[in-house]
Formats: sequence, C-alpha cells, structure tokens
Amino acid sequence: MAFSGGLRLTDLNDYITPGQECIKPVEVKKTGAANGSHIKVGETGDYYEVAKDGEETKLEAASITLNDCLACSGCVTSAEAVLITMQSHHELLAVLEENRRLRSQGEGAQAKHVVVTVAPQSRASLALKHGMSPLSVAKRVTAALKAMGVDHVFDSAFTRDLTLVESAREFVERFKASEGLVGDGRSLPVLASWCPGWVCYAEKTHAEVLPWMSTTRSSQQTMGAVVKDYLAKKLGKTPDQVYHVTVMMCYDKKLEASRDDFYNDVFKTRDVDCVVTTGELDRMLSEAGMLLENVAESGLDSLFKADASQDRLYSSAGTSAGGGLEYVMSYAARTLFGIDISPELVAAAAREEAPHPLIDVKAVRNLSDHREITLLDPTTRQPCLRFATVYGFRHLQNLVRKLKSGRSVYHYVEVAACPNACSNGGGQLQPDDLSPAAKKQWVAETERIYVTSGAYELPENSPALRELIYDWFGPEGLDSQLAKQALHTQFHGIATKANPLGVSW
Repeated sequence: MAFSGGLRLTDLNDYITPGQECIKPVEVKKTGAANGSHIKVGETGDYYEVAKDGEETKLEAASITLNDCLACSGCVTSAEAVLITMQSHHELLAVLEENRRLRSQGEGAQAKHVVVTVAPQSRASLALKHGMSPLSVAKRVTAALKAMGVDHVFDSAFTRDLTLVESAREFVERFKASEGLVGDGRSLPVLASWCPGWVCYAEKTHAEVLPWMSTTRSSQQTMGAVVKDYLAKKLGKTPDQVYHVTVMMCYDKKLEASRDDFYNDVFKTRDVDCVVTTGELDRMLSEAGMLLENVAESGLDSLFKADASQDRLYSSAGTSAGGGLEYVMSYAARTLFGIDISPELVAAAAREEAPHPLIDVKAVRNLSDHREITLLDPTTRQPCLRFATVYGFRHLQNLVRKLKSGRSVYHYVEVAACPNACSNGGGQLQPDDLSPAAKKQWVAETERIYVTSGAYELPENSPALRELIYDWFGPEGLDSQLAKQALHTQFHGIATKANPLGVSW
C-alpha cells in the first residue's frame, strides 16, 4: 500500500482505545453453497481458488482502503497515526507526469485540469519554517506548483467565508426552531463539524450526538463542490476531467475527502481527489529542488482572497479552528437580538486581549483549550448566547459526557480534535527541537502568524463571494435547493459490536 511518507508515530497522547478488532484482512466474501474448492499457492506466491472441475480463479490480495477505515468502528487514533492509502503527494506527482506524457504525444485534451487549494493554516506553518510572510509563501507556492504543471492554485479562505455565512444561517434557523432551548429532542446545541477527527470519533463512538452536528460542509469540501461543479462548468469540463488537490494541516482531512458523501456517482469522482499535508507539500517541493527561499514570487490566482491593488491576503477573525465561533456569534447577535458586535471584537475578547462589556469569557479549569464565551443582554445583563471552544480529545470526552447527561448549556460549540486547534494539526511542520516546551512555543507562533496573516473582512461584504453565490445558485442564492445540496452534508453512526479487549496480537 502506498502509505503517506509523512506519517509520524509521535506524541500519541490522545489515543483512544480501539472500539473493535480490524476485521478487514480476514474478511471472506462467500460465493454461495460449498463446492469442494480449495486454495492453491502459485509459483509467484499468488493465491488461487481451485474448483472441483480444476478451474482456477486468482484471489485478490487483502487490502485496507480509506473507505474500509471509515466503515469500521475499530481504530481511532490521533491524526498523526491514521493509516492512509492513495492519499499522498506521490499521487499528485503521478497525475502531473501523466499529463506531461499525454501532451507530449499530442493528446493534451485527455489531460486532467489540476487545481490545488491551500489552507491558510498550512500557509502559516510554512511561513514559520521558512521565515517569510504568509503572502510571500502564497506567491512562492503558487509559482512552484505552476512550474510543476498545476493549472490553478487557490486559497481555501475563499470558501471558508462561504462556509461561515452558511453556518451562521444554519445556527439562527436552529436557534429559532428550538426557541433557544438546549437538550434532547431539540435542534440545539449546534456542534461545529469542520474537524474530521471529531466527526469520525462521534460517528464511531457517540452516534447519539450526531443530530446536533452542524450539517454545513467544511471549507475543504465546500471548495471541492466549487471546483468540481462551478469551476468545471466555467471551464467547459466534466467533474472527472478536473483533478482537485488540497493542502491541509491535518491527516484526518484525507479521511474527510474519502467519505462517500463527497463522491459523484455519475462521473465516478470525488470532490477532493487527493489531500496533501503541509509537511508533504514542503517535502515534495524540496525533493523537486524547489526550496521556497529560492522560488521567485508570482501573482495569485483569482480565487485567492487577495486585493490586487493592495497586494494582501484577507483572513477571518478567530482561531485556527476556522473562526466559526466568532462569526456565528456576531451574526446571531445581530440577527436574533439586534446587538451589533463584530467578529473581531468577539475574537479579541475570547483571547482576553480586549475585554468587551457584553462578552463574558471563562476558561474552564484555567485551560485555554476549553473556554466559555457568553454574550450578555445589554439591558438585563443576562446571557443571550452561550458559546464554547472545545479543543483536544480530553475536552471532547468531557463535552460528550455533558451532552449525554443533559448538563450542557451551550448553544454552539466550536470543536477541534487537536489541542490548540488546527495550528497544531498532525500534518503541520514540526520544529527541530521536539521537546514539549519547544513544540508548545512553535504551535503558539504558528497560531500568531495565522491570526495576524491578513486584513479581516466580513464575508457578506465580499463582492467575489456575492458573485459566486448568485452566479452558481441563481437568483434564490443560498435559499436555493442547489445551495442546500452543495453546502451541506450528513453523518452516519456506526455501531460497535466487538469487545475492545478481544484484539489478538
């Protein structure tokens, strides 16, 4: 199997005991009634089924694919240890090589149109390692990838804004339906579902919390829909003629891209064909002799959130978890209660950098990974909205216990499986000094670069985003049926059957 070369079995401090044995290697597909056949080992080591009449059928070698892992409730580990097949930078290189071969033979019409989407969290990690600004990283990565044969390089911050808007709309709708009440049988709380590690954990071990998950797609999968549907049509191509790669901070994003929910049965293609981690991208460029320090900057493609006149990147207020909490609270405060408070003010208050009279912030047990952010009514000083951040599996398990016992009071929870959110993703670049203190400082600096990497802009104020919405979805915009299909997903609980102590070694 072509496992990712970037897998690291390090710092597995949030490992969760397996839910059942992995049964895939011993799975046998029955063909019907017994026919007296037997198994034969050929000279090359291949296995054959020999029927009573002597007919031999070659048996397939056992393999574990990404879909097998998603369909089983067996191993759940931290992002660094997930075993991935067919999801590495070697797959991208193979597609680019095949494109070159086709074009050299005059068959360029059959070549894939290659699109790479880069996450801002990955950009921040690269900026820290190479000692340059995120904008310079964006320009150099664009130049390097295009020199290798990539057609377009985009920024997932563009579709993150679309995701933020739709997430906020979903929250307001569910808040009204539940009349602000939280608990069983109600549509609140809303649990952010952009972290695939959290989604996988919930589906495999706590299916009862799935009705509370936000159904809005992550920015990665929203970009997948944009590229394979909207962009493909603009280019006059079918979805299978476009090869879409994302550069992400997390190995679990490979799991997310491989979900059947994001597979096009008509054209036999996925919204995201391949996910490359930050570390894999850096290694791929290095192996190609393209050190970022030596790559000349180039212009950015149009879907980058760049202001061409001022040559800068734009970002969204909030942590590297995506800014969902800050934007959803701002939007809900304005829509539900007529309170005008920007996402930037919510973010500054949540970081305890600039206290706000209407925002109460509490670090649960003095832990920065679990904070409660409460919006107060300006007249009564009573809570209007109760939000929380929950990062890391230890806090996730506490959250699930509260949800199952009915003790949770939150309206919205921003969830990330990794401590310190996505700046600390398992696919991010690591410092040379791997001591706990050095790594903690490295993650903090990556987060600082991410937070300060660009000017903030309200998504609804983006002309490019408005143009995309109405050009793609028609005059109904986000209220159209096409928008609901393109921007939302679903979740699937997986029942465990075996005793976790029954694993045979």
